[in-house]
Amino acid sequence: MKKIALCYDFDGTLCSGYMQDQKLLHDCKIEPKDFWIKVANYAKQNHCDPTLAYLMLLEQHMQAAGLKVNAETFKQYGKELKLFKGVNEWFARIKEFGKNNNIEVQHYIISSGLSDVIKGCSFIKDINLVYASSYIYDNDKGVWPKLSVNYSNKVQFLYRINKGTFDVFDQVGVNAKKDENNKAHIPFENIIFFGDGETDVPCFSVNDKNAGKNICVYEKDNKKSSSIAKKLFSEGRVHYLIDGDYSENSEADKLVKSFILSYKS
Repeated sequence: MKKIALCYDFDGTLCSGYMQDQKLLHDCKIEPKDFWIKVANYAKQNHCDPTLAYLMLLEQHMQAAGLKVNAETFKQYGKELKLFKGVNEWFARIKEFGKNNNIEVQHYIISSGLSDVIKGCSFIKDINLVYASSYIYDNDKGVWPKLSVNYSNKVQFLYRINKGTFDVFDQVGVNAKKDENNKAHIPFENIIFFGDGETDVPCFSVNDKNAGKNICVYEKDNKKSSSIAKKLFSEGRVHYLIDGDYSENSEADKLVKSFILSYKS
């Protein structure tokens, strides 16, 4: 059975804005806008990667607010996340459509957001793997980043999916040269990447150069989101634009099902 991979950014792609903004930061007694300004300033002052900066500052604010920093806490926030229309049913439905057409559909999430928040979402059972930022926990504290996913290192996870070297500690397999005796797990031409903005450009670029398909998701009623999507399309970064609606018979649903049928032939 032919395999295809649908790879998704999370924030702005499967939900509106940053996942932390919906409830977590408010429970930390800080306005989201103020938190992200603080992250940007800290990163600039310390020449620090912004993802590492946000992980550190979030842990500090959670501790100050009396919130336990552990997987259970984050998963509870995931259960409460408001996602784009149809997201919860999307993954199982598309997998089933693929199966009915002799195509194995695999779903992967690649996000700078929090892995355990994503794992709290009801759709997680239909996801093959999540690559997202996370902590090493000890006594309800985040003592060190377990994985930090930023806009540029997202690209390595496309290669991991392509090569089937899924473990992040595997530095050998991900760099191994492919040849006729060392086949790709999923060829790039069978990879579809969903993103929403300029932080997804490195993934868009790599996927495009390797004959993959790129889809930009935008919020229909958000002028900034629509403008970014149109810009990415006009620059040739993405091949398709869809609004954030994953329900049955939506634009996204019809487009991806047409891809599956094309892979079948």
